[in-house]
Amino acid sequence: MSNLLGYAASLAVLTSFLMRSMVPLRLAAILSNILFISFGYLAHIHPVLLLHTALLPINIARLSADWRGGVSRGAAQVRSVTAPATGRIPHVWLFLLGVAAGSLGIRTFIHVAFVLFSQCREGVA
Repeated sequence: MSNLLGYAASLAVLTSFLMRSMVPLRLAAILSNILFISFGYLAHIHPVLLLHTALLPINIARLSADWRGGVSRGAAQVRSVTAPATGRIPHVWLFLLGVAAGSLGIRTFIHVAFVLFSQCREGVA
C-alpha cells in the first residue's frame, strides 16, 4: 500500500510540472504533499514526511494568495501576484507550522488548515 501512495505522489508531482497556470499547479502540489505525507508516515521515511509537512502550508498559503490576487490567465496579462509586504507570512513561520503539523498529526492539521483557509476565503469575498 505504501508503494502505491509513493507512486501516486510522484505522479502528482509530475502533473504539477506539466501545469501552465498557478492555481492548478498549486492544487496538484497540495495533492502531492498530502500523498507524500501519507507515504512518509506509512513507510517511516521521516525526511519525506517532514519536507512535505513543511511544504503543505506554504502551498496552501500561496494558493490562497493566488486566489486573492486573481492570477492572470494569459501571457499578455502577466502581473505580479506577490502579497503586499504587510500581508506576507515569512517562510520561517510556514516551515515551523509544517513541522508542528507533523508533530500534531496530519489529520488534525488538515482540519485546522481548512478551517483557517475557509475563513480567509470568507474574508476576501
